[in-house]
Order: sequence, then structure tokens, then C-alpha cells
Amino acid sequence: MTEYNNSSKFNSDDVNKAFSKFSTLLSSQKARVCLENTENALAFDTEVFVQPIRQDLGECLDLVADMIRERGTNGDDLQKLIPVLSDWLDPGRQFSQEVARLEKEIAEKKRKHPDFVFAFKLKILINKYGEQLNNDKIDPFEYGKILTKHDQAKHTLADHMQNKIRIAQKALAPDMLELAQSQLELSRHHEKVLEIKQELLSQAQGHTRHTLQHLAQIFQDAEPELADTILAQTNALTSTGSMPSPNRQKIPNNLAEFKQELTNQGEKIKKFDNRLKSCIDQLHQLKEFEDAIFSSYGDQLRSRGIQFKKAPKVAKTGTVGKTKKIPGLRMVNRRKE
Repeated sequence: MTEYNNSSKFNSDDVNKAFSKFSTLLSSQKARVCLENTENALAFDTEVFVQPIRQDLGECLDLVADMIRERGTNGDDLQKLIPVLSDWLDPGRQFSQEVARLEKEIAEKKRKHPDFVFAFKLKILINKYGEQLNNDKIDPFEYGKILTKHDQAKHTLADHMQNKIRIAQKALAPDMLELAQSQLELSRHHEKVLEIKQELLSQAQGHTRHTLQHLAQIFQDAEPELADTILAQTNALTSTGSMPSPNRQKIPNNLAEFKQELTNQGEKIKKFDNRLKSCIDQLHQLKEFEDAIFSSYGDQLRSRGIQFKKAPKVAKTGTVGKTKKIPGLRMVNRRKE
């Protein structure tokens, strides 16, 4: 850990003095009511935690809509892919409600603990100094003073988090365990929604690729002049002596328009690639979050009925050239199996 001398850090009096303007602003009844409303709406509301699930479910329905518009899809196949919203949104809200409740309870306890309060003040000061440093109109002398304060506040916070906050968090251990269990249930639920989204993306991507390949073969070996003539013949045939059909998709007039359609299909495949990668990244992040919970609360969670699936993992034994298998761990909930 990097160490700093005392002159590079704030003491308690320095922080209180620098924070006095904010203390005054937050001391009025109006400020307290506004602060409570802000926290309830933006930090500890159920919707804050259920929003990622809403977002991914919404994207699932967007994908279904895209596939409905795609040529060649049929209703029976699509119907099987549509997620039942009540199966995912309602449980997601319940898990999120519990996470929000526990987050708020922990926040109330932090609000009463002087070490956490000191950290809150430092974070606000660091943000304030950062905003001032980004002001292009600030004078160079003032810039130097603010930069010094900014560095001092950051150094003080780093030291405070490493020492005082680590000790203070032990008092919150029971609450943090409850929160970890609720977060675990919510993250697993979100994973299942992401797996539905991943399947939809794969299906949509595969279908679009098939459509592109089918269209690309039509004029594969044809010269441009021949292709234009064939398209003109097709247009003439479908329009001469036929009943008007306002719902018919327009046939390209020439090869350039046809190639533009192929380009559009190719762009859709690229977008599906990017969305699929993003979905897989989200899944990896959630699994890493689960692993972090296990690292911190594995034993306590086991005692609450959460079991861990074992998977083989290779680790060195200390003998050159030899390895042995040790169990890797993956969390599952025994009550849900």
C-alpha cells in the first residue's frame, strides 16, 4: 500500500471546515426532505435494482419484433421464444425489493457511524474539487491550491478506507450477509433473463445470416446488365394485368438497389454480433459478482442452505511438473433444486 506523510492528508478539522458550506446547505428542513426523496427515488428504490431486468426483457421483445419483421419466420417458432413477462418481471421486482430494503437499512447505520460520515464528506469534497479543476476559466494560482486540496483529500480517503472503514465494516457483517444473499438471488434471476436474450440474439442472427446467404445466391454469377434486365422483367410480370397489392414489398428496380438490401442485411448481422458480445459480457460480470460474494461469504451462505457445485480445477502442488485436481466451487441453492 502506498504511504503518505501527514502533510499530504487532511485531518478531521480540515475536512469539517472544507465541508461547512455543504453542511449549511443540507441543514434546512427543505434540504432534508429533498434528500430523503432523492435517496428513495434514485438510490434505495426497488426500481433502481429491477431496471436492468426491465431493460433486458424489453430488448428480448425488441428482438422478437425484429424477427416478426424478418422474412421467413413463422409464428409457431417465434411463440416459443417469447418470454412470459410475469415469470421474470414479477420475481425480479420481489428480489429487488429485498435488496433495496437492506441497502437502505445499511445506509441508515452508516449515516450514524462517524467513520463512514467522514468518508462521505471526503468523497463529496473530492467531487467538488474535481469539478473546479475541470473549469477552463480558473486562474492558475487558484488551480494549484485546488489541486493540492484534491490530492490531499484523495490521499486521506485512501488511508481512511484502508484502516478505519475496514474495521467499521465488521459491525455491518450480519447486514452485509443478508444483502449478499439477496443480491445473489437477484443476480441469478438476471442471469436467466440474459440467457433468454442470448438465445434470441443467436436465433435472430442465424436467421438473418440465412436470409443474406439466400439473397446473395440469386445473382451470384450474373452480369450487372443481365441482373438489371431480370429485375425489370420480374417487376413487369408482377405488375401487368394483376390486381393492385399495396402490401407487397417493393422489388428492387436494379442491381444497385438489390445490393443495398444485401448491405442492410449484413449491417444487421454486425449489430447482432455486438449485442451478443455485450450480452455475454453482462453474464460474465454477473458470474464474477457471484464469485466475489462466494469469496466473502461462502461459509456463512452454506450454513443458510446455499450449496456449491464442485467443478474440477487444476492447481500446482509445488512439485515441478506435477499437478493435481482440487475442487472449484459454484453456488447453487439447495432449496431451488
